[in-house]
Amino acid sequence: MTSGRAWFTPGIPGIYVVLLCDVLRELGHDPAPLLRRLGTGREQLLDPEFRLPMERANLAAEIGLALVGDAGLGFRYARAMRITLHGPVGLLALSSPTIDDGLEAARRYLGLRAPFLVVEREPLERQRQALSFRTDFGPGPVRSFVIEAMVIGFVYMLEQLMEASPDGAEVHFQGPPPAHAEALRRALPVPVRYDQPRDALILSDALLTARPRLADPQAEALAREQCELEFRRWRANQEGPLPERVRAALRDGDSAPPDLADMAERLAVSPRTLKRHLQQAGLTYRQLQDEARYRRARKLLGDGTLRISEVAYALGYNDVANFSRAFKRWSGRTPKAYRGGEGQSG
Repeated sequence: MTSGRAWFTPGIPGIYVVLLCDVLRELGHDPAPLLRRLGTGREQLLDPEFRLPMERANLAAEIGLALVGDAGLGFRYARAMRITLHGPVGLLALSSPTIDDGLEAARRYLGLRAPFLVVEREPLERQRQALSFRTDFGPGPVRSFVIEAMVIGFVYMLEQLMEASPDGAEVHFQGPPPAHAEALRRALPVPVRYDQPRDALILSDALLTARPRLADPQAEALAREQCELEFRRWRANQEGPLPERVRAALRDGDSAPPDLADMAERLAVSPRTLKRHLQQAGLTYRQLQDEARYRRARKLLGDGTLRISEVAYALGYNDVANFSRAFKRWSGRTPKAYRGGEGQSG
């Protein structure tokens, strides 16, 4: 797990671990040892107010994966999930006027249920959109499980919203096909493609304009109000000043730092509020971006297999010269000189 986000990763609702236990039982495994390792019981996990800390959620996933092996835990977990498990977030998605509105509601309030996940939208060619998924979990089986479960969970959420197969959707994964790829493809109602540029759910514009079968303006308004109340309570319980939360979010990222508007949305504040808090601390968002870029640049330059141009692109620079000037401003040395000083070849 990436560290540094204790004040705004409150853990996951216990009901998700209950679901994991049920899936393991269906696959022929006794979940009792898992609960003993977690130091909790089913009754506590079913408490609506209970949240399991992220390090124990990580342990639960590791134990589940060790039990299931190559059978594929992620898509089986997603298949068992019902939209109503997501509380008011699920109700809001169910009652939204369009599939687009439902998915956007789920994306906006995702932090209430899955604080370890970021979902970003990106327009594509041929009248399609991508919902791209990123997670705080580092490379490895747990990350693969989380990404598979969440991407496919959104597919099944679409199916539940429409009460029909979500025609016009595709699932894309970055890595090669796992051992359970064929079982996954047979179980899923949409095409699955591997070795793709992003972990994403691809959606046609026509699908996004479809109307959920349970669309209901009154239910939607009530669910949105509940989500907003929970959202504000979640934010009120967050500890630590906003500038440090920005630093932590930037530290967690493994790609180019987001712009101020995207960071404000991620932290559930307005861009104006974010700027004001940074100004009160004597900071600008550009300074914090540069901090993050410099830290990541040093790490990437330490990898002797990467060319300097590749480091520049990874940090969001389209021009190597611009990156070199920025790095010299930060460190007093060019990237090549810095790498040489680290004892690595240029």
